[in-house]
Amino acid sequence: MTEVELSAKNPTKDKDYEIVINGSRFEVDAETVTYEQVVNLGFPHGDPNVIYSVAYRKAKGGHGGSGTLVPGTSVTVKKKGTSFDVTATTRS
Repeated sequence: MTEVELSAKNPTKDKDYEIVINGSRFEVDAETVTYEQVVNLGFPHGDPNVIYSVAYRKAKGGHGGSGTLVPGTSVTVKKKGTSFDVTATTRS
């Protein structure tokens, strides 16, 4: 289990950042979150035969704080309000 997963499941620990993934709120310790962390929170029992698309908005940085994540990339989130949409697509 990753540190982000653990902190999202432990509501008694102080958290610094609140993110929203597919409409559900998660609290994370780090200002930077990776594609893999977001996918694991959005689909904790994900199928390895599925490709995930991750779009974000209200993050820190250029492009108005909106963009997409791909495997191996990360984004800097705001204290509250950074939102992610994670969708699954079966490989064809």
